[in-house]
Amino acid sequence: MSKSGFDPKVVLREAQACIKAGKLEEAKQVALRVIQRFPLNEEAHLLLSKVYFNCDQDEDAIAHLQKAFSISHKMVIDSKAYYTILNRFVTRKSYALLEQASRWLVNLRPKDGIAWDYLSIACLEQQKFEAAYDAALHAEKILPNNPHVLNNLACSLTSLERCAESLEILQRTVAIAPEMATAYNNLGNAYRFLGRYEEAIESFSRAIQLAPGMAYLYNNLGLTYRSLDRCESAIEVYHQALQIQPDLHQVYPNLIEAYRHAGQIQQAIDCSNSAIQLNDKIPEIWAAYGDALRDGGYLDAAIEAYIQAVSFRTDEHSTFNRKVYTNVLFCLNYHPDLSAEVIFNAYREFDQRFAIQFRDKWQAFTNDKVPGKRLKIGYVCQSFYNQVCKYFLIPLLEKHDRSQVEIFAYAQIPFEDEVTEHYKKLVDHWIPIRSMTDDQAVERIRADGIDILIDVSGHTNSNRLMIFAQKPAPVSLHWLEYGYTTGLSAVDYFMTDSPSVTDDCDHLFSEKIWRLDGPAYVYRPDTRLAILNDSPASQTGIVTFGSLSRTTRINHRVVRIWAAILDAMPNSRLVINSGDFKDPLVQEEMASRFMQYGIERSRLDIGFSSPSWEVLKRIDIGLDCFPHNSGTTLLETLYMGIPFVTLQDRPPVGRIGSSVLVGMGRPEWIATSEEEYAQKAIILAHDVDGLIRMRKTMRQEMEASMLMNEDAFARSVEKAYRQMWQLYCEKGAA
Repeated sequence: MSKSGFDPKVVLREAQACIKAGKLEEAKQVALRVIQRFPLNEEAHLLLSKVYFNCDQDEDAIAHLQKAFSISHKMVIDSKAYYTILNRFVTRKSYALLEQASRWLVNLRPKDGIAWDYLSIACLEQQKFEAAYDAALHAEKILPNNPHVLNNLACSLTSLERCAESLEILQRTVAIAPEMATAYNNLGNAYRFLGRYEEAIESFSRAIQLAPGMAYLYNNLGLTYRSLDRCESAIEVYHQALQIQPDLHQVYPNLIEAYRHAGQIQQAIDCSNSAIQLNDKIPEIWAAYGDALRDGGYLDAAIEAYIQAVSFRTDEHSTFNRKVYTNVLFCLNYHPDLSAEVIFNAYREFDQRFAIQFRDKWQAFTNDKVPGKRLKIGYVCQSFYNQVCKYFLIPLLEKHDRSQVEIFAYAQIPFEDEVTEHYKKLVDHWIPIRSMTDDQAVERIRADGIDILIDVSGHTNSNRLMIFAQKPAPVSLHWLEYGYTTGLSAVDYFMTDSPSVTDDCDHLFSEKIWRLDGPAYVYRPDTRLAILNDSPASQTGIVTFGSLSRTTRINHRVVRIWAAILDAMPNSRLVINSGDFKDPLVQEEMASRFMQYGIERSRLDIGFSSPSWEVLKRIDIGLDCFPHNSGTTLLETLYMGIPFVTLQDRPPVGRIGSSVLVGMGRPEWIATSEEEYAQKAIILAHDVDGLIRMRKTMRQEMEASMLMNEDAFARSVEKAYRQMWQLYCEKGAA
């Protein structure tokens, strides 16, 4: 008891009794009286911190706890008290306060491994991944065999896309703690990011077995199923996650995506609307909604959803915002009413927002400037597997003259298959980069001494354009996929042909245009199922027009002209067939657009079937879309002996059809106006004998054309590479 007769221990026991009775205000006043008389009374500050915390006054709670901790000399007791408060911050998801409190603690006691672990959790939950890694590394040095510490260290590495390192740590973690569900979850994530999907499924399944009530485990399992294109399985486990935790908002974007890829577009849109009604502040849901609207052909609404998605992120340079902006660019490419200049300006803005910041990472090159040397050529590509790019990329790689070029494949592939194995045999060096960060990939490319680096993917999903933004090779260019400019001022050339980009269109590209001597690609079809048949018109007397294009290409301009063609040819019908039309609701919505022009539903065959060769057997004349033309299906159409009509529109995506037809030697099917397009289609339809004849002879004609001359194409590309390199040797970068 003090000299004044005031015994703080007795008074604080009264305060503890008040807390137990739920009389928090009385407890608070008692503790304050003690502190007023004894400002350095540790127990009073501890008690007051508990009162404030129970009253949701977190900042006051942590202030008094820190005061108590600073006063105390009882290290273990104080640490446990502090950890209790930190745990409450975790439970309440008060991660900013958790960071503040744990950072204070590690500054005071830098050898407290648990405090560092709490700091790593706070940073992870706030997506401050570098800071999380730094904190977790401190914790691991102090507590090297603590499974929770190892788990958080691995999680930070996975978040930094350093999955190979994460995997090793997680394997240690589950060996130490085989019943730790969260460790198996993180192990599954590491396997998934590395493309080892079966091992990921095994890890997630083990985690669910250990903790069947953790909803997010089902979500992560669904992501793995989706990566394997097992969409129905993904949908099933996403619903299981929502049954356990209906407010687990991270599930909804994944469920929406699974619906999309399962061909259930309307279901994806409906799911988006339901999720937004539950919470309209989740950017990932808005982004997924944009994807669903885009696939449904609602481009303006999709762009609005994407803009809403990026409005929530304060860091406009974030990876999320960059990916969403890429989707905006995709929509602009397909937009039927915007000018080429407006669209190109959006690509330049992409460069300013996301890519130009990497200029300070550009370095001088040490490559030998010898014009005639054997060139080191690097292809950065996410399509080194059974994907449509194989029809164009494999013949080039097979026909490359290895005395002139040494081939490096930087593979950003989601998984490997039998086609991947074939690709590996076609290159000199196979370098998987999926698990590499952009900085790591850039370092590897520089170490390999690449002379010319080719981006094959453009702004497609999972692209690695930010590698090119760092300019890791003396010469860089884009070719093949996506079909339009990268927008990056760091990329030197856009390799194409003259029909795709005429001389008056160079200003619509950030790169310099490099026109090959012949076509911009060579085509090698899959001939296993491409068996020719007689023209349907010769058997039924009805001319069948057709398109194997996606919904985003079939806009109001296309529908109007196609309807006009059908109206002018009463004895005709139209086939529209692609994966976007799996959903009966999408089929009927598209049919309604034609019915508005008086076209009977019975004349429209809308749906999806595979392979494409079987669909083409039902078509007499192909109709290309505009302003964004179709792609591989145009070549498949010609290979099946079917002529197609195209409209020359915005370069180069609106001139793919022109490029194909010029390469084929059939420029007469290229129209320069919508009216001429309709006229050419009708003229072809009236010449049934011509359709019958072309059905039998066009394949041979195509095989003899530049479109399928693999040796000539390889020489044309190598000539371009050589000339690009010579220019670099003479003048430096383009």
